[in-house]
This record gives sequence, structure tokens and C-alpha cells, in this order.
Amino acid sequence: MIAVKLASENAIIVYFGQQISDELVDEIAFYSALLKQQLADLIIDIVPSYTSLMLSYRIDKINHQAFSARVEDIIKSNTRVIKSATIKVIEIPVLYDSKVGLDLTACLEAKALDLTSFIKLHSECEYRVHAVGFSPAFAFLGTVDPRLVMPRHRTPRINIPAGSIGIADNQTAVYPVESAGGWQIIGRTPIDLSLANPDNLRLFQVGDTVRFKPVDDAEFLALGGQR
Repeated sequence: MIAVKLASENAIIVYFGQQISDELVDEIAFYSALLKQQLADLIIDIVPSYTSLMLSYRIDKINHQAFSARVEDIIKSNTRVIKSATIKVIEIPVLYDSKVGLDLTACLEAKALDLTSFIKLHSECEYRVHAVGFSPAFAFLGTVDPRLVMPRHRTPRINIPAGSIGIADNQTAVYPVESAGGWQIIGRTPIDLSLANPDNLRLFQVGDTVRFKPVDDAEFLALGGQR
């Protein structure tokens, strides 16, 4: 059952469930695209999250009650959610090395894993984009293998280098730009995910799949990485 709640004078939040899951990711991605298409003349923005969609709309064209009713009607009239056969797969090269993985050594010790096993567990999973936020192009990816789950730092770092790969609880992510943060840093990608390339703003969409590809030091540097 969906629930529609008021978010602001020109926005609503549609809740689809309470538990994060791949099935819910597919459902939210489906309805995000559908609503964007069918209400293009009314919607200002759609922000998908773990279990909900926030939709802001043009109050010069429609009021809250009418917009909420339109959204509910579209969702209830399209209850069969079909998982797309053309889900975008994004491959991200990663150097797993203590030179760039600020917490890698501590994570190996905490989990009693050697580096080869750790890399295998992290890179052989396929991760779904559950939400995009915190900063532009910061994608929250799930779900991490239970053997790699690590808590956030109690005190966040002031500066985490752009491209850093982190783990926080059962999620993993890439820091697209240098920023503060409390995730456990296990490696770094050489690719530029910053908004110096405007296409990166649309790189990650809820429902996409992300794969991490281990690279060695030479490949990392050849791809433009910096240590």
C-alpha cells in the first residue's frame, strides 16, 4: 500500500514501503520514470530515495489535492511493475591499496581477512543504486556482503579525496568530490565523477547496477589516478 504525505507547499512524498530491497528499488525506479513521463507538464523535480519518491510540482497549474490524486491514480492504475531488461550497468575501476584506502588496513584487521579475499568480496557483488544524494553524483549502493559490513566513523574526517570508495554499514559508495565524511575508505577510483563533467550529474539513477573492477597501481595511474 502506498502512502502520500505533504512535504511542502508544492511537494509530496509517496511512500512505497518501509524495508529497503531490490524489489522496492525496481518499483521506485519504474514509477519515477512513469510519473515523469505522464505528468511532465506539472512536475518540477522527482527525487527517489530508499523507500519513497518526493515530487515537487507547479502550484500555478495544480493544487495539492488534485496533484496527489493524479499521482495516486497513475500508481494504482499501473500496479504491474516490470523489471527493465536494459538496466544500465556502470563499471568503476578501483585500486584497493592502503596508500589510497585510508581505512583498508583497519578493515582487514577487523574482519580477519587478507587483501585478496577482501577485494573478492567487495568487487564480485553487483550493487543497485538505492538513492542519490549527500552531494551531486553520490550514489548509495547496496548491499555489501555481510562479511564486509563496517560502521561509520564516530567522528567524520574533514577531507576525503575525490574518488574514494567507502563502506558504511551495509552500503558502499564513491565520493565524487573531495568532502567530509564518515565512511570507511577502502580504495579509490581513478575516474573523474565530479561535475567538471556535467554528464556525471545524470550518471547514477535509482535502479542502476554498479560493478567495481579491481585495478593495480599501474592501471590506476594510467587511467589518471592520483595518490
